[in-house]
Amino acid sequence: MSTRAKAGWISTNVKSLYRHTNGRYYARISLGGKKMWKSLGTKLKSVAERTLNERISSARAQLPAQVEVTQGKMTFGQALDLYRLNFLRDAEIAEGTKAFRAAGIKIVLKSWPGIEKLNVRSLSVPLVRDWAHRLRSETKPYVPKGAKTPCRNSKGASATTFNCALDAMRHTLDFAVESGRLFSNPARDKSIKRATPKSKRLQLPTRKQFAAILEEIETAGYGMCKAAGEMVRFLAYTGARQNEAVNVSWRDVNFVASRITLRVTKNGTPRDIPIIPECRVLLEKMLQERLDEDLDKPVLRVKECRGFLRKACETAGAPTISHHDLRHLFATTAIEAGIDIPTISRIMGHRDGGALAMKVYGHLRDEHAQQAMQKMNFGFDS
Repeated sequence: MSTRAKAGWISTNVKSLYRHTNGRYYARISLGGKKMWKSLGTKLKSVAERTLNERISSARAQLPAQVEVTQGKMTFGQALDLYRLNFLRDAEIAEGTKAFRAAGIKIVLKSWPGIEKLNVRSLSVPLVRDWAHRLRSETKPYVPKGAKTPCRNSKGASATTFNCALDAMRHTLDFAVESGRLFSNPARDKSIKRATPKSKRLQLPTRKQFAAILEEIETAGYGMCKAAGEMVRFLAYTGARQNEAVNVSWRDVNFVASRITLRVTKNGTPRDIPIIPECRVLLEKMLQERLDEDLDKPVLRVKECRGFLRKACETAGAPTISHHDLRHLFATTAIEAGIDIPTISRIMGHRDGGALAMKVYGHLRDEHAQQAMQKMNFGFDS
């Protein structure tokens, strides 16, 4: 058996194309006299052959000139530069995802001082596992701006924070593997698992409570209470995310087609959402009060209303809700109206065909279906 085969690589009859013993195909690329491996992400040779040249060209274009990697050696910081440049240059990655990945990098560097200077080959599974344990159990929990206590954790990083950092660690070391400086990724060892977020059962206000919340906000007597009430109604009537809603301008509202175009979305792809009757009344009233307003002006005059919501919920004796809970309120109300989950999922911008919506709202759908079934009647007297 050849030395290359012993190392896990099997040559093919196509130049620069190799198959690893795990079945995946890789491109063997020469950059500046250095050799590196680039995964082609497939176990099918026909697919690998079609993407080989494109992957080689992409790798050569993405390798930053400022990252100088000596033969056989790569620091974590150098691998990190490759990872950072890769997702920053990718136009198909949404800005929100880029921000999430950048946040993961910051967490890694803060939780492991000096890791940037370490040779990636020195990062063993036990070392990475110890880092993950420290991050999960010993990190000072996040305290929101203006708050005196952490959100939920009494100790350690939240599941979201931990997973954000672990993803950054894994992706960074993937680049070290693909460049040939690391044989396997220690952060992807099965002993290092992602954290499972604590499930939180939805506690939403009833229709009566929601009406009371709106009245409390809109009659609060503060300067922006009217604008805050408009935002609460808009979020509840559209199911839009906070960032999606605050970027809607009057030009995006089509009263004739009865739809609103969300141009700034989580996944970066604009989508249209229907204008329900209550939302139409709201928008027409707002527009009537702003007849001379430019069409490029935002529909909402405030970008957040957390304080108004929190205070109104307390006064109304309702569960405390957030901006995102208004999105849940929209979905819940839609289910109660008999709208199917795939349709709700599309309106809310999910790309999974309704899997996430089923997970979050499935029990509500089942309860509604059970109630609806009680109305069935074959016409026979009991």
